[in-house]
Amino acid sequence: MKKLLLLAFLLTGLLQAAEPTSCTPVPQSYDANYWWMIRHRAKLQEIQERGDIIDVAFIGDSITHNYESTGVSVWNKHFVGNPYNAINLGYGGDQTQNLLYRLADGELDGYSPKAIVLMIGTNNSGQYGYDEPPGDVIIGIRKVIKLIQEKQPEATLILCSISPRGQNKDDILRVRNEIINEELVKIPDGKKILWCDWGSQMLDADERLSAAMCSDYLHPTARGYEIWVKNVLPLLDQIINPDTTPSCAKPAVRKDKTWWTAISMRRNEIMTSSQNRRDLVFLGDSYLEGFYSVDSAKRKEILGSRTELNLCFKGDLVQNVHWRAKYGELHSFNTRAIVVCAGNANTNDAPENVAAGIKALVQSIRERQKTARIVLTPILPLGRDKESALRKWSEAVNALISDIKMTGFYVVDPAEVLLDESGNLPENLSADGVTLTKEGYDAWGDQLKQWANSYL
Repeated sequence: MKKLLLLAFLLTGLLQAAEPTSCTPVPQSYDANYWWMIRHRAKLQEIQERGDIIDVAFIGDSITHNYESTGVSVWNKHFVGNPYNAINLGYGGDQTQNLLYRLADGELDGYSPKAIVLMIGTNNSGQYGYDEPPGDVIIGIRKVIKLIQEKQPEATLILCSISPRGQNKDDILRVRNEIINEELVKIPDGKKILWCDWGSQMLDADERLSAAMCSDYLHPTARGYEIWVKNVLPLLDQIINPDTTPSCAKPAVRKDKTWWTAISMRRNEIMTSSQNRRDLVFLGDSYLEGFYSVDSAKRKEILGSRTELNLCFKGDLVQNVHWRAKYGELHSFNTRAIVVCAGNANTNDAPENVAAGIKALVQSIRERQKTARIVLTPILPLGRDKESALRKWSEAVNALISDIKMTGFYVVDPAEVLLDESGNLPENLSADGVTLTKEGYDAWGDQLKQWANSYL
């Protein structure tokens, strides 16, 4: 039904003038003594006085305007002062054409907000006995967005869905706004334009809008404003206080294999209940896991009579290993030493990113096993020869982690035994220049065995 309505509205727009009313900048009134013009002058004065201390601009109609009345407690709690230093540029009754007028007339000049929160269009759908087809409203909103980006190219725009109106889902104004939202959601790019769909959370299971959320089935109550804020704050934080932690340094659960999480959590349960001690823990990715599949005999040589724990998963990225280490797999037991090898599968990430991930992993290991010796195996010498892209990548990562220093920290570098005098990785040690053969594991295992016999 909504698609048929949209088609009808779009056809109506096409039969009208090339640029609909929604795109023609015009004030609500040219009367200098009308409240709208008085507010406009006051906001221009506020911008002039506050200047660059404005970090966030909320732009819209009465729903934004009412942050100064119904939603004032929410506004004062969240947006006054640092870190947002927000300004309210909402005007009751505004349509896109009114907003275009005041934005062009100075409300986006003289300051540099980091973020702009925009919600407009509901009054175009129906206000004062006047309404525009959704197609025209969409065109008008797009023109508003274009003007904002021209005036404030450095700001990130948070485009909000038009909030629901009308008590029931079949209310004609509700339907019109939903048609508009279905098109608006296609605009955000996840970078300079973000999407905030908050209004749907004010509806009950039957898509009814209660008076507790909107007393007149249009304007939110204080409770409704809390829902808006709950959804917009994470986006604002992402803009105002961006998390600059490299992605590889953020512990992350693997989502591609459900068994990975299940097994990992099972190991957490075992460690929580056992309270036991292990002499040597192998923590890592596919390469370290090879001591359990390709060359189990060499692992047993390394261990001798020592006890062990296998915490290796094929295909793990460094952030996956970190997640397991941080969230349970190194808890509730003691170990004498941990051999860690991670990051080899992160070849699509920049060396700086992977190095940050390895450093974060090592730090988490130390926090959870304060007395254990940590034996780091750097990224293996990937690539057949020293000129290969993989080799240069692995060497770049290893150079960046060479400054790790802490008590009880050791490095066992397989490159010392896997590469020949020319820096090549021989075929008998790696048939494909990436994975190791049994002979490759034998060479690397002899290094680990020598370390274990010296320190354990």
